[in-house]
Amino acid sequence: MSGDSSARVGLRLWRYGRGHRGLLGFAFACMTVLAAATGLYAYLMGPALRFLLTGGAGGLGAVTRLLPGVGQLDRTRALWLFPLAIVLIGAVKGMAYLGQFYAMGLFGQRLVMALRRELFGRFLALSPIERSEQLVGDLLSRISADVGAVETAAIYTVGSYVKDGLQIVVLLGVAFAMSVKLALFVLLVVPLAAWPVSKLTRALLQRTREGQTRLGNLSAQLHEGLGGLRTIQAFNAEPRERARFFSEVEQQRKAIVRGGWLRGAVPGLMEVLAASALACALAVTTRWALVPPENLISLLAALLLLYQPVKDLGRVTQFAYQAVVAGERIFAVLDRQRAVSDLPQARALPPLGRGLSFDDVHFAYRSQTTGDRPALNGLSFALERGQRVALVGQSGAGKSTVASLLLGFARPEQGRITVDGVDVRERTLENLRAQFALVTQEALLFDGTVRENLCVGRPSATEAQVVQAAQVALADDFIRALPQGYETKVGERGVALSGGQRQRLCLARALLADAPVLVLDEATSNLDPQSEREVQEALDAVLPGRTALMVAHRLQTVAAADRIFVLEAGQVIEQGTHAALLAQGGTYSRMWTLQHGEKEVA
Repeated sequence: MSGDSSARVGLRLWRYGRGHRGLLGFAFACMTVLAAATGLYAYLMGPALRFLLTGGAGGLGAVTRLLPGVGQLDRTRALWLFPLAIVLIGAVKGMAYLGQFYAMGLFGQRLVMALRRELFGRFLALSPIERSEQLVGDLLSRISADVGAVETAAIYTVGSYVKDGLQIVVLLGVAFAMSVKLALFVLLVVPLAAWPVSKLTRALLQRTREGQTRLGNLSAQLHEGLGGLRTIQAFNAEPRERARFFSEVEQQRKAIVRGGWLRGAVPGLMEVLAASALACALAVTTRWALVPPENLISLLAALLLLYQPVKDLGRVTQFAYQAVVAGERIFAVLDRQRAVSDLPQARALPPLGRGLSFDDVHFAYRSQTTGDRPALNGLSFALERGQRVALVGQSGAGKSTVASLLLGFARPEQGRITVDGVDVRERTLENLRAQFALVTQEALLFDGTVRENLCVGRPSATEAQVVQAAQVALADDFIRALPQGYETKVGERGVALSGGQRQRLCLARALLADAPVLVLDEATSNLDPQSEREVQEALDAVLPGRTALMVAHRLQTVAAADRIFVLEAGQVIEQGTHAALLAQGGTYSRMWTLQHGEKEVA
């Protein structure tokens, strides 16, 4: 990554903090006070020591011009007043430190809050197809570790650049005020350090990028392992997964260690150069007596105090590099072109009134890793309001792709999908998805109460509406049998419930959403026979009189549909009622025979 690219990333990150100028102004004011107090320490050191040691006011210089009474102090009183002045300056510095850290801490929190909001909003906008191309663990790493790196830089790097920069300017001013020649001599270390520091920081940026990427891979593998625990344990694959994880840990460790050497090299180099400059200044002053003793003490105090902010700048600059690399990864997600978005002319249209249709729709899944995979090849069918239409076929026939296109998770490459004769692209995505209530084969529940899960699609639902939806889905009885009824926590992904209970809650959630069309995408395919019977009973109670699109592999679940479309290679090859399709003796009849036996066909 070039220096210009790094600067652009840093500038973009900075834009998230521009709305907090009041906080920054207060923090910078505290930093200015801090820098002035530090410079005052150095400036007073030499004159104060000379006055205390000799009792003469000659060494006080400008101090007596600003405060004439200081020169009239006797040595006994000065022994109390000068330490008191040092304590007061220290108290001012302490208050300035407190104000700076508090303000910069708030600034960092607000900046990353804005970043996390935007990043999570982009995650929510990922279509299922886009999501399938991303490792979940890596996405989690970007919103946690990468945003955390930005937060560290916002709190410490921005503040340090201003605070330490001001201190350096003030202390250099003190040094030049004491002796221009000596100050210039000491500053010769700056050009000497520039080239090696520049080389080291470029190498550090590369190692930091490698470390952040490895951390993302590590998070992805951890998420995958936790999600697949049953499979790993069932196949006794723990040693393999452990070895794979340890290998990734080792790669990440090596990247961090390589970066660690570079991080240590920068302050180490500065340490050597600073010590050399200080030694040379002492040698030159001793040899040629360029400045009075009190000026030499103030100059050395300024140089010694200068060393810490310079070292701090070197340290926090590493945080800046980590933030730049983290920013690259964050903006790679934010800048990714959305697979589906509203067209400029899209608008909210009335709810479905007559029906929907697919007209010669073509679609293919395209991936750089697995290549192109055609899913629909000129698919055409219609669903009228009040009808129950089923799509059946072998795996890969394109059934679930229909549901994805219908809900706007992807767009057809050719052909049209219409609702009441209007292309779905004329609707906003929000308006389009409001026409459908989806129940998938994966009964996904959130880590909340039963009520919260039921109200996902309709947060304003009343108690009576919630209960009615649960009753229609045959879920009310088991819900009331739970420890806290509708207020029972269901656990992550509904782990506290059985498969059939989870699916009936999902069905109740879809009913409560009160959308014109109910879409059932393999709603019973992942269930055991008992759970399938429970859900099928609920569907038998729900579907009569409703507009429904049923995607199924098990034909028994769609036998009562008003019309069944048989898909193969993304096309409709047969259509009709269950009885008519059996009588034809075609693909549907053969599928039924395979699932239910010859006797059922007769």
